[in-house]
Amino acid sequence: MKRTFLFLFVSMLAIYGKLGYELLTDEGQLQSALKGSLSDIAEQVTAIPLMPTGYGKMEKIRDIRREGDNIFLISGDVLYRFRYTGEFLGRITDPQKIRAATYVIDPVSRQLIVLGNVNDLFYYSFGGELLEQKKMGVDVHNQHIRSIAMYNHSIWTVEEHTQPDLATREICVEKKVVQYDTTFREISSYKLASAELSSKAPYASYLHLELGVTEDTGAVYAYSPILQTEKLLKDTLAIRNNGIYPVPLSYAEAINVYPLRFGRRYWFSSYHNPHDPDQTYTFCYDSDSGKSWQLSEGFKDNFYHTGPVCNLQPLDTFSNTYYYCKSGEEARMAFPTRSNSDNPVIFIVHLKG
Repeated sequence: MKRTFLFLFVSMLAIYGKLGYELLTDEGQLQSALKGSLSDIAEQVTAIPLMPTGYGKMEKIRDIRREGDNIFLISGDVLYRFRYTGEFLGRITDPQKIRAATYVIDPVSRQLIVLGNVNDLFYYSFGGELLEQKKMGVDVHNQHIRSIAMYNHSIWTVEEHTQPDLATREICVEKKVVQYDTTFREISSYKLASAELSSKAPYASYLHLELGVTEDTGAVYAYSPILQTEKLLKDTLAIRNNGIYPVPLSYAEAINVYPLRFGRRYWFSSYHNPHDPDQTYTFCYDSDSGKSWQLSEGFKDNFYHTGPVCNLQPLDTFSNTYYYCKSGEEARMAFPTRSNSDNPVIFIVHLKG
């Protein structure tokens, strides 16, 4: 009897000791590292020096996407195509005819679907041949597409619809996610809802909504950075420990908005304001080890030594590969022969496991 009691007592000590350790660990996690290097999270960084295009230096590159050996990007409202080595392959859109707002890649048909000129749709081949042009059929005064993504042979958009409230004479704003086929016929639409977190934002205060997809479950979610950075780690632990993770649409009534992008291993939140450095931040959480970083200047580039990386952007909807751009003096740290008149260098960040 005495031995039985002793065994039970030791077992209970072990169980409660483990629980106490886990609780202590979670409480201890409420502090993030304030400094970090790219090698902390990346297994490889690939540099792509963009070659001359014949149209002048490229400025403010955005919407970089990869398909096979092709790199597509927008600069100055023009869509360009490069080889993954940086070799210039051609200008897709003609700036005299279209201002490219954004685009998606249809990998099945190997087409580029470009939104431009307010409410026009342009379908291009990878070689830059215009295959089709048509109107979107939307109310351009009251319906606005804020972001666009391609997933599972469908086009997904975040849209903002405005209409007057006759009772209050105020303008009502509705934000939702709409799924289209590749001809832009609507398949379904979903309401947006803030995830139940401490940083839950008022409906109209989302900074910038983008769509992401979790690789393990295929769940579509919306991402919006927050300025309440002191709540990011607490919210991250709540998502991990309380099961507030995005769920597939077959189980969801709405698409939730999160302050994080969910990669296979790393969860990111970032905001870059070139006019207010105090609002710029990078938050990263390693879901394998539990380590987190809260960085005001971003990760230090210890692969090419180009300085801090304060504007990491996802290369795909699964957020497993990121990119950043450098030019001028920073680019010369990696490529000493490049001049201020050269195009920027794109760096592709391949995250660990």
